[in-house]
Amino acid sequence: MAALSYPLSVSDFFGRLNIASIKMHAPEPQQVDQTAGGTVLKASIGTTLWQGSVSLGDDGDFDRGIEIESLMSLASRSGASFLMYDARKPFPKADPKGTILGSASPTIDAIDSDNRRLSLTGLPGGYILSAGDMIGFQYFGTYALHRIVVGGLADSAGDMGLIEVTPFISSNASAGAAVTLVRPPMKAIMKPGPEYGGANAGRIIGPGFGFIQTFG
Repeated sequence: MAALSYPLSVSDFFGRLNIASIKMHAPEPQQVDQTAGGTVLKASIGTTLWQGSVSLGDDGDFDRGIEIESLMSLASRSGASFLMYDARKPFPKADPKGTILGSASPTIDAIDSDNRRLSLTGLPGGYILSAGDMIGFQYFGTYALHRIVVGGLADSAGDMGLIEVTPFISSNASAGAAVTLVRPPMKAIMKPGPEYGGANAGRIIGPGFGFIQTFG
């Protein structure tokens, strides 16, 4: 059998985890200064990356728990990466099982010059995207992941006007890119020091790890 390749696919790693809870946010790196007059100034100093932590539930199947630990060890290596999604929000609010989207293949129609908004085409007629829904696409092999701030409604032809997302859209993104709305993935690396948990009466207890998005 061939060795697993990086980034580890969702089916090879993240999709096999017994996730009890996940924290995920995208803080903008900022520098904060204060003027003599008391005005606080904030400036962006880097690329916004998703990051957070995953806590795994106790696994009653000891052998399966050990198998997951071996995968965590593989994912924690230097140079390793894996694909993951926001397990709190795998589907759009108005399409909780992804069945309305079905086999539709939406793409980016246009990106506004403010790099905060984009329009879509190729959606089912009347499709709804809501604030808080996740949307993903790729450019030059990079997995972009965004959260919708202001959603929209597709017309009968499947076109949706400008919707606002966060973080900012990269200037490398372009119209025509395929869009993922169900479990949209990002590429991440595991932060040092994952917790492998302990064993009690044949159960694996308390494993988990931190993660941060990578564009590399």
